[in-house]
Amino acid sequence: MIDYETAKQACETYVRSLENSDLETLLDLFADDAAIEDPVGTDLREGKDVLRAFYSEACQGVAKAELTGNPRLAGNEVAFPFNVTAGAPGQEVVINIIDIFKFNGDGKIATMRAFWGPNNMTS
Repeated sequence: MIDYETAKQACETYVRSLENSDLETLLDLFADDAAIEDPVGTDLREGKDVLRAFYSEACQGVAKAELTGNPRLAGNEVAFPFNVTAGAPGQEVVINIIDIFKFNGDGKIATMRAFWGPNNMTS
């Protein structure tokens, strides 16, 4: 079972890594066989190589990322709200997202699900 401080640190590291395009630190949070669904309803992306390709592209578009509330831990899963500001200067879009991480026994993220859609985007 993961403790709150460890889960909170993972959330903070994830958001900071997105903002700083720190791909290696971000990928280190994930298990080798991790799967992500971003946004929920899209195809699962599985494995470190696939995650590397996804996040290398995703990070390029992020101008700013910040937690907007405290993480909520239940069992070995944590949900947390955050905003991502993306797009070219003058054309930025703010996306309000809730991610859910499920941790494995080693404290790595086994699954990530990102909840957001068109209604969560503002310019």
